[in-house]
Amino acid sequence: MEHKRPRVVFPFVEAGMGHIMPMKAVSDAFERKYGDKVEVIKTYFFQDTGNPDLKYVEDELIREVKNHNKNRFNGFYQFLLLKIFRTRLSMNFLHQIKYKRGYKPALEYLKSLDADLIFNTHFSTLYYACELRSKGLIKSKIITFCPDPIVGLQWDNRGDLMLLSGSGGVKKAARFGRFKPGKIKEVPFLIRKEIIEYNKGKKHYRQELGIPEDNFTILLADGAYGAGRLKETVYELLKSKLNLTLIAVCGKNQALYEEFLSLTPPPNIVFKPYGFTDKMLMFSAACDLFIGKAGASNLAEPAYFGSPLIVTFCATPIEKWICNHYVKMGCAIKIKSVKKAVKLAQAFAQNPELMKPYIQAAKAQSRSDGADIIADIIYEQLYK
Repeated sequence: MEHKRPRVVFPFVEAGMGHIMPMKAVSDAFERKYGDKVEVIKTYFFQDTGNPDLKYVEDELIREVKNHNKNRFNGFYQFLLLKIFRTRLSMNFLHQIKYKRGYKPALEYLKSLDADLIFNTHFSTLYYACELRSKGLIKSKIITFCPDPIVGLQWDNRGDLMLLSGSGGVKKAARFGRFKPGKIKEVPFLIRKEIIEYNKGKKHYRQELGIPEDNFTILLADGAYGAGRLKETVYELLKSKLNLTLIAVCGKNQALYEEFLSLTPPPNIVFKPYGFTDKMLMFSAACDLFIGKAGASNLAEPAYFGSPLIVTFCATPIEKWICNHYVKMGCAIKIKSVKKAVKLAQAFAQNPELMKPYIQAAKAQSRSDGADIIADIIYEQLYK
């Protein structure tokens, strides 16, 4: 198939929003900068064809994420198997045996997109792209952004370039020989470009949200599926005698959202539950403190605005790496006990001076240019 302009394909995969957000950030930045020179193809990979076998794969990926959130040992067990059987054997089993019904349709659809370059933020589309190229069915260049601070064994190393936030993960991947020199590169973490528009200060966004301007405001979120310790933490915070505003994001956990809506908070607490929402940047800009799960975007967006992070739950080794990354940066505290996390949150509310070191550390790391940097890298690789 011939086409006048080079084609760059951005396949979106819903398996936690940690893959969707960076893909959106990069594809939007690339289209804005190079859309007049390059044909940009954005596709929700497992949904857009309407093929039930492809949708089955995505549903299974989502189910696995939910299972990890319900029981963290699921994730740790799977990563132990990855260590034993290594990348190629594990990914062949996952995609060609466990999710066999989606294997052929996935290859056929990706091949039909006729890409000159495929950009990935999920290991599944990376695997399919590498498989197609290894079979000689495409000649596409393959670039991947890993949204974690370390490249786990689920990421295929047959691509042309792996982009990673955090030099520690780059050094580790190089040291263990998974990526040849020049095949892995450090970039800033990807935050949606529109984050720079939220620059009017906490009070402004609290007014927009219709919440008190002067209350100590806590944002609580446990990822797209609202699992983890969100429910337990909210109930513990509702016992507080302090004047607080609680913004609790349940994501796609409709049952929890409805349960929260039925609650009557005490008069000293303003309680605002949300389901799946597009207001996460506004919440991050309005809050004083974040409490929740160690998802990549979950932590990056509040940290950008200088909010300290209390991490109460890590569903997988990946989230443990993410959490450790922010703890090392100096803007996060990991506390498994909900009671202890709430006790610290109340101490911060009573004495905001205690948060200063965490606020300073968060602001020192805040960058919003990661998507533009990666857009430039994609364009350069396209013509290499």
